[in-house]
Amino acid sequence: MRALWFFLHVFGFILWIGGALAVMAMGVGGKRERLEDQGLVVRLQALVYRMLIGPGALVTVVSGFVLTLQMYGQATAVGLSHGLMAMQGLGLIAAIVVFVVALPTSAKLARLEPIGADAAPFHGLRRRLISAGMGSGVLALLALVTGVLYRYRG
Repeated sequence: MRALWFFLHVFGFILWIGGALAVMAMGVGGKRERLEDQGLVVRLQALVYRMLIGPGALVTVVSGFVLTLQMYGQATAVGLSHGLMAMQGLGLIAAIVVFVVALPTSAKLARLEPIGADAAPFHGLRRRLISAGMGSGVLALLALVTGVLYRYRG
């Protein structure tokens, strides 16, 4: 059963980070498009947030919680390692940023048009989404690095 939870943890992380990289690539490419066409780009980004990043973050956090509960009975008297605690903390903070900031912002942004009366809120929300995406992505990547260092320490 532990192998299944570990698989789900890695699969969720693949969805999460892979989706985030796809959103980043769309954002970089979308800057070159005409202003009228940028609405389509953010709607596609919102789709990736809703179908890959959100579910990936959820699966990663839930499976990580289950793996932690399974491991807790095996922890030594001094507690869990610093690498494991760093992975858990960074991953949890990154997921909170995804659920509290990035997902709602992408949904709001997808309903706006980049020109006309919606232009000012559109660009403000887009800056917020970029910041949230970069922040959660860096935290998730740091969680991955600390997890790998914990797992394969010498």
